[in-house]
Amino acid sequence: MYKPMKMIRTGVLSAAAVALLAGSLAVHAPVSAAEIAASPVKVQEFRFLDKESDRISLDKTSEPDGTRDGHLSLLIDAGDGTEIRFITLKTADSSGADVNHGLWKTFKAQPGDIGHLLAVVRDGKILNPTFQQTLGTFQGITQLELYASDNNSMKPGEYYYVEIETSKGTVKSAVTPFHDSESSYAPVAIREFSWVDLDQDKTGIAFFGEDGTPDGHFRLKLNLAPKTEVLAMILRPTDKDGKEAYQGIWRTNRAGVGWLLGITKGDTVITPEFKKDVKEPLGTFSGNVTFDLYANNNKSIKNGQHYTVEIETTYGTVISKPIEFGNAASNYKDDSALDFRTIALKLDSTVAAVDEVEQTLEVAPFTLDGRTMVPIRFIGEALGAKVDWNAAERRVTLAKEDVKIELVIDEKNAHVNGETAVLDTPAVIRDGITLVPVRFVSESMKMKVFFDNGEILITDAKEQ
Repeated sequence: MYKPMKMIRTGVLSAAAVALLAGSLAVHAPVSAAEIAASPVKVQEFRFLDKESDRISLDKTSEPDGTRDGHLSLLIDAGDGTEIRFITLKTADSSGADVNHGLWKTFKAQPGDIGHLLAVVRDGKILNPTFQQTLGTFQGITQLELYASDNNSMKPGEYYYVEIETSKGTVKSAVTPFHDSESSYAPVAIREFSWVDLDQDKTGIAFFGEDGTPDGHFRLKLNLAPKTEVLAMILRPTDKDGKEAYQGIWRTNRAGVGWLLGITKGDTVITPEFKKDVKEPLGTFSGNVTFDLYANNNKSIKNGQHYTVEIETTYGTVISKPIEFGNAASNYKDDSALDFRTIALKLDSTVAAVDEVEQTLEVAPFTLDGRTMVPIRFIGEALGAKVDWNAAERRVTLAKEDVKIELVIDEKNAHVNGETAVLDTPAVIRDGITLVPVRFVSESMKMKVFFDNGEILITDAKEQ
């Protein structure tokens, strides 16, 4: 069975992150009335997911800053409709008392206000590109993702809570501890990471091309889900356990310090120089892809030194196990069968793909009350679930291993393993086809959903 490389642990959309189990909605009770000032918004769940990706800077969502962001999940019930003016993320001790180690917010009343940007994401869309006065009006059960650039307080031992300022009052969540995720949902498998030689001169420190200095040459083979956008790569010297050795760093953009990581794919040079815009990706790739990596030698590339490579994608970041330069036995290779699944769909299109095999849907996915609806039989079978329909009760049941989901057409109360979960959009029937909210069903089945400009990717790519 295929075992993914160790996923990034020291810190996405969406790795990674543990999928929100809808069955937990009834378990995490809202905060007490004493913490609410006449606000109809209720916090159903708040937790730290991971510190896996670099999406934002301290004040903008459009400029990664070379530091991995804290990634948190916030599930709220906004009632019949409530304006959320702003959200503030604060640090605390385990009892909830402020410790003032960091402050992130979606709005600053005036330029002199302290605090860094808290980015809010819903279904893959950023709601606040920078500080702004309101996040908008929300209704019913709403899943939000929060990103906060690390100011050196996103680490083990820290606790966090949010305050949500609405048009009708303020609500405060319970505290959640920092979580050092051991998994990533990035559907990317490292098939090989190996050192090759120290004999070739391919790249300089800032531009690809000869400079009279031999380069460290590495080979990287990946298996990627369809149309995976690779944002950046980083080569780091480490000790044998993967802990950073601070002997230099090679990267593909200027999101932080370092020398150019030269990359080729066959005869094509992927990095002729640093990407001038830190948001510019390396490219979009699918299937099995082989890269050659070249690191200009700063005298730290030598036999006995260990290295790791990080691959950041729109789905999250994966990191290799360390290999020892000069020791062929340490090179990593894995040709076993992949044991994760990817499902690709597109809004308003009947063309879908399951593990790169194209299929045709009976009804195209569409949005209803802000939720993405998909045909139940397709999504159930693609997820590996058994689908049953009770016409008399208008009830659809999906069962897979230890998860059982029950939904009734046009009813917002669903059940996951017997526990009630309230949907913001119920299952519906269109043209004789039953459709369900894709996020609820997928994440109840322990899979992760990513949204990108109308494209939807569902995956269970995580460390087993």
